[in-house]
Amino acid sequence: MDSLYISEQGPSKPHIIVFAGAKSGVGKTSVVANVAAAMALRGKRVCVVDVDTGLSNIITLLGLRPAHRLEQVLRGEKAIAEVLLKTGDGVGVVSAAHLMGGVPVSAEQTHRLAAALADLETQFDYFLIDTAAMHTETLLRFIELAQSTFLVVSGDPAALTDAFALLKSLNTRQYTGSLRVVVNQALDYPAATDTYRRFAAVAEKCLKLKVEYGGFVIRDENLPKAVALQMSVVDLAVNSPASRCLLALADNIIKHIGCETAGTGLVEYWQRLLSATPTRQIVGDDTDAEPVNSLSPADRAEMSISELSRRLLLAMKQQLLDQPALERFIGEFVETYCEQFGRFPNAFKPLFYRWLETENYAEPRLIELVATLEALHAMRYQRPMFSLEENAARLVAQLQGQQEQHKNLVEQLCAAYRQAFHAEVFDAEQVLLERMQAEDFTEQHFEELLQKLRDGFQTRFKRPYQSRHELALASTVEALNVMGVDQHNLQDEITMLMHGFQLLGSRREKLLTTLNALQNSGLPLAASAIRDN
Repeated sequence: MDSLYISEQGPSKPHIIVFAGAKSGVGKTSVVANVAAAMALRGKRVCVVDVDTGLSNIITLLGLRPAHRLEQVLRGEKAIAEVLLKTGDGVGVVSAAHLMGGVPVSAEQTHRLAAALADLETQFDYFLIDTAAMHTETLLRFIELAQSTFLVVSGDPAALTDAFALLKSLNTRQYTGSLRVVVNQALDYPAATDTYRRFAAVAEKCLKLKVEYGGFVIRDENLPKAVALQMSVVDLAVNSPASRCLLALADNIIKHIGCETAGTGLVEYWQRLLSATPTRQIVGDDTDAEPVNSLSPADRAEMSISELSRRLLLAMKQQLLDQPALERFIGEFVETYCEQFGRFPNAFKPLFYRWLETENYAEPRLIELVATLEALHAMRYQRPMFSLEENAARLVAQLQGQQEQHKNLVEQLCAAYRQAFHAEVFDAEQVLLERMQAEDFTEQHFEELLQKLRDGFQTRFKRPYQSRHELALASTVEALNVMGVDQHNLQDEITMLMHGFQLLGSRREKLLTTLNALQNSGLPLAASAIRDN
């Protein structure tokens, strides 16, 4: 990928980068949300365009509450600025799921859409397209018309099989774009590169198609924490293993894709997308499938919906169709139905409940489904499904008897509060005083707490703790010690002075005695005698 580097100058038009995942559950939406946050951390203006018709996970993952929908822009009721959502990092999010399948219904709406997209172009450097995890005609068009595509896979064999099927469809359409593989949920770097090499080897051997290595995201306990807090893992723990992987992926996008060529821009990309002619294919073997147009007019007249349904059901019962091809057909059929009639078939409601009851889904998938339903409720009714009080009560009930999990949740909430408001949730002094008023708080507890506070003070300030009274007492003791030393020195000086006085008095007495003796004898006083005395 180093050969793609040209210059450090930014693109004149924004780049369009598609993120695809052939199977649900590989973590594609999580990768998109976190890569966008990582690119924003690098100073880039990034917008995520959600075109997933079934799920709006990007809204849930980033904790956003949409007030308006893009359809209101097309009807002239709202401006694109009112629909555009922003995260705390400045990442833009636009939900365009209802435009994924076809063009607006009128030329006026087409003009409004072009104007709205042109407005978005001026605000962002990169548009990350979060596609649906379905192998459909629309998904193939999204990939074909984009400059770059990241195919998110995991080490799960089923995920790799579905990703290979997607590559096979792109290969039959003579796809010539840039496709990179991102290995998500990897145990470590060797495991990620091993998954990529095996996948790339099969693609090159069977399809003669080369796919580049785009990067990997390691498994990290901070990822589910970030999902629970509805924030990116880059914001939650920027130095975590997953964050380092996502920042490296963001750096590669900025360095290589951002400088590869001039961006096409969102308006041009969407115009090409809406004007592209679908090349739908009959499920099954592409080379052996008989095109519908090859039927005679009489045959086509007799091919009613009921007859087509009967033949298809008969082929399914006789196991003439392989399951992956049939799943692709069902996805394209439902998509076409929605484009034609503007809604899902009525039969989907009982089928949906049967799907929930019979499908053996793992717990994380069910949790993801519940979160998605809550997000859809919030989008439609402009309020959360559950109030804060109800959510809190549910959490308390769920954590009943689980002290460690309860403690971890409180710590996470406190950390999120500090990051959002740059303040502490609780007043530590008030909490301590209230705790001391509890009946079970004894003098022994107080002594232990006091000792812990003293130890903490010494650790923080590198000296033992002393109260103001203790400091005053220590200062007084020190002053008394100094005064004692001064007193001792003064006494020594007084002793020396007294000794000097005694010497002077003794000499004076001797002198007076000598003078008296000389006067009584009548002898002349010699100077030498006086000196001697």
